[in-house]
This record gives sequence, structure tokens and C-alpha cells, in this order.
Amino acid sequence: MSEPVREARVANAGQRGGRPAGILQDGIVAGMIGAAIVALWFFVLDIARGKPFFTPSLLGNALLLGKSVEQTQEVNAIMVFAYTGVHGILFLIAGVAVSWMFHQIERNPQLGLVLLLIFLLFESILFGFEVTLVPHLVGALGAFTVGFANLLSAGGMFWFLIRRHPEALARLRAAWHD
Repeated sequence: MSEPVREARVANAGQRGGRPAGILQDGIVAGMIGAAIVALWFFVLDIARGKPFFTPSLLGNALLLGKSVEQTQEVNAIMVFAYTGVHGILFLIAGVAVSWMFHQIERNPQLGLVLLLIFLLFESILFGFEVTLVPHLVGALGAFTVGFANLLSAGGMFWFLIRRHPEALARLRAAWHD
């Protein structure tokens, strides 16, 4: 086999139909998109309130140090960095889970309907846990802003994965109509 042909095969080994086929690859990108959307949403809100980076500082102080909302008045750069890392890791895990879901939809669209409903249930449960377990944080940030951030991030991740897996969406639609 000639060297250019072998190099082309190696370069395309992780490709299917001109797009990466890996659950992990898609999941990492989807997770980064979701995390970035949430971070940007709260950054814009923090700028509007005149306190850039206050939300990740507040969340870092509360979730990592156990401080109350009242104890967090200033932005702590270490907490911003630490919480951003935790936030990113959690979204990478979520991105891989949603990517796995899309790969399953491509293979078995009826299972995809169940997975989609489970995802919606999970989002509802997650919001319920946020409101129940850390009501002081949700109250400080606003339930609407937290819920909207969840919707924005899920929408961003789904948009990316739908663009990467158009066949999954077509199969899901067909399964819905069957």
C-alpha cells in the first residue's frame, strides 16, 4: 500500500460519512458547548449586575467551601477557577451521555424515543434537585435564570449533535410517526 493511501486511511479511521464517529469526541464538544453557554449566560447577567464573575464565585464558595450566599460578597478568583473546572467536568460527562444517546437513536430509533423522554425527565429532576438541595443558591440566582440556563445548554448540545447526526433526527421523526 502506498504511503499517501495509508496516511489517508489513518487520518480517516475515526471518520464515518465525513464526521467523527466517536461518542467521546462528540460528547466532549457537546459538553464544552453546554458549559460555555451556561457560563456565557451567567457572565452576561453578572455584567448587567455590575459584578463580573460573581456567579461562579458564589457557586464555588457555596458548593466547594460551604459558605452561605450572605458570606459571599466579593469575587474570589480561586473559587471562580475551581467552580469553572467542576462545572466543565460535569458538562463533559453530560455531553458524553447525550452523545451516547444520539448514537443509540441512530441504531434504534424506538429506544431513542425512550431516551429522549428519560433525558427530559432527568432535566426536570435536576432542576428539582437544584431547587430543593440548594434553594438559597437558586433563590440568589433566580429560578428562571437557572432553568433558562439549563434549557439553553441542552438546546446548544442538542443543536450540535443534531447537526452531527442528522440521520438520528430523521430516524427519531420516523419512529415518532410509527
